[in-house]
Amino acid sequence: MPSSNILPFSVETFGIKSLLSNHYMLAFFKKFCDATDSRTWSFKRARHARYEDHDFLRVFFFSEILGRSIHDTSEMLNEHLLKSRKGRRKSFVDGRRRRIIPHQTEVNKYLRKFGLNKARSLLRICLDSQLMEALGFGLISKKVNVIIDFTEHPYYGQREDPMIKGTNRQKGTKKMRHYLGFSILSKNVHLYAGLEHVANGQSKIPIILEFLDHLLDLGFELNYVLMDREFYRAVLLHEIKARNGNVLIPTKEYKKVRGMIEAYIKGEGNRVRRYTFSSATEAKHRFFQHVYLIIKAKRGFTLQGVKRGYRMGRISLGDARKRVFAIMTTEKPKGKTSSWASRTSLFYRRRWLIETGFSDLNRINRRWKSNHDSVRYLDMLARLLLYNSWKMNKNLIHNIGTRERKRRKWTLVQNQDCLKQLLLTREKKSRGAIG
Repeated sequence: MPSSNILPFSVETFGIKSLLSNHYMLAFFKKFCDATDSRTWSFKRARHARYEDHDFLRVFFFSEILGRSIHDTSEMLNEHLLKSRKGRRKSFVDGRRRRIIPHQTEVNKYLRKFGLNKARSLLRICLDSQLMEALGFGLISKKVNVIIDFTEHPYYGQREDPMIKGTNRQKGTKKMRHYLGFSILSKNVHLYAGLEHVANGQSKIPIILEFLDHLLDLGFELNYVLMDREFYRAVLLHEIKARNGNVLIPTKEYKKVRGMIEAYIKGEGNRVRRYTFSSATEAKHRFFQHVYLIIKAKRGFTLQGVKRGYRMGRISLGDARKRVFAIMTTEKPKGKTSSWASRTSLFYRRRWLIETGFSDLNRINRRWKSNHDSVRYLDMLARLLLYNSWKMNKNLIHNIGTRERKRRKWTLVQNQDCLKQLLLTREKKSRGAIG
C-alpha cells in the first residue's frame, strides 16, 4: 500500500515515510502475530473454526490503540468493515446476523489460552525487536543505561495466591499485582526493555541479573544501572560490577553512612567518600563491594548553604542532615572530583523517567479488570510496545526537525491518532493482511 494513502498530511510533510509505514509503525503487531503463529505458541483450531489467530489479536491490539473495551472495539470494527462490503448480510434463523470480527466473549476466551510464561516469551520477542530496530535507526547506541523500578496495580478480587501481594498504598484494596519494570536510556531516548510479574516471596536479584545477561547477549553494553533503595543489596552491586556496569543508587542511613554525612556538614573532608558495602554478617555467602558515596543536597537546598547554616547555628545538626542525602556508585571518580560528583548525582535524576513512563502507560488505555494474570500481562505488553513506538517516532521526528532547523513535536496523543488511522485504513482496504 502506498504510504500516501495511510499517512496524515501533517506527518507526511516531516519527511519520515520510512518510519511511519506499515512495516515500522506496526512492527510490534506483526512480531506478536508471528510469534503466536509459530509452532511453539500456536493453538489447535477447531475443524470448522471461522476465525484465525490474527482475527482475535487484531481486536486486542485495536482495543489497546483505540483506548476502548474489547466489546466496544469488536462492535466498532465489525460495523466499520460491514459498511465497506457489498451485498446483503447473511442472517441466521434466530435473528442474529453474520459477523466479520469475532465477538468479545470469543476474544477473551482466546486471550485466556496464553499462560503467563508464554506471555513473558512474547513480550521478550517483541521488545527485543523494537530495541534492535531503534539501534538500526541510530536512535540508541550499544552502550545503554538501565533503569529498574517496581510498579503496582491494585487488585480488587478475592484471590489468595503468590501472584497477588499485600499492599497499603492502594485505594480501596489491600491487594495488588507487583511488576518489575526495566527500561534503557541511550542518547536521551527512553525505551522499555522488559517487564516481570513478581510473585510473593520471589527474589528480585535473579530476575535482574537474568535481564542484564539477556541485554548483553543482544550485543548491548552496560553503562549505569539506576535503581531505588528497595534494591539495596551488596550481592546485586557486586554482580552488576562483574558485568562491567556501574550502579547508581541512594544509600540507606546506616550508622557509618550517617557519620560520614555529619562529618561533611561539620566541614571535615570532601563530599565524595569511599565506603565498603557488604552483606549482613550472618549471611551464608558474604559479598563486599567498594563504592563511593556522593553527598548531595535535597531539592531547594545547597550543600554550601546547609553547611553555612549549621556553622552559624541557624539549624541543628539533625536538621542539616535531613536536608542532604548520599548516592552510592561503583564508578571511580574521573577527572576533577567535584565536577564528577555533580554530573553523576545530577544524572541520577534520570531514574524518574521510568516513573513518568509508568504514568504514560496508564494514559494509553484504561486499566483492564481481567482476573487472569496472563491477560493483564498481555495488556501491559501492548502498552509498552505503544510507548516505545511513540518515543522512537518522537525522537526521529525531532532529529529531522533539527536538521531542518524547525522544532518538531510529537505527542503520545498524536502517535495514537496516527496508529488509529493506519490500522483502520489498512483493515478496510486489505482485510486479513498482516504486516
